[in-house]
Amino acid sequence: MGVTLRYTAMRLGIFVLCLVVAGALGAKTWLALAIAAVVSVLLSIVLLRKQREQMAVALQQRIDHRVAAQQDGTAKKSRFSRGLDEDNAAED
Repeated sequence: MGVTLRYTAMRLGIFVLCLVVAGALGAKTWLALAIAAVVSVLLSIVLLRKQREQMAVALQQRIDHRVAAQQDGTAKKSRFSRGLDEDNAAED
């Protein structure tokens, strides 16, 4: 999960940097937040393309692993799923 954490940290860093710049330019609090949000989204689309693609690949691999495990029958059921199975068995 390191790729996702790195991407999120970089997005947050870009937002904070934009917020500081907007504040330094004299924007009021709410206006600075709005400007920082819009500018950081635009910058992250351009600057973080490689990291976003790496994150997408990592997430797709996790999904593929889970789907394959479910199809093979080797998937570990979550505590929630086990609880549902127990409840269904108790009702029958």
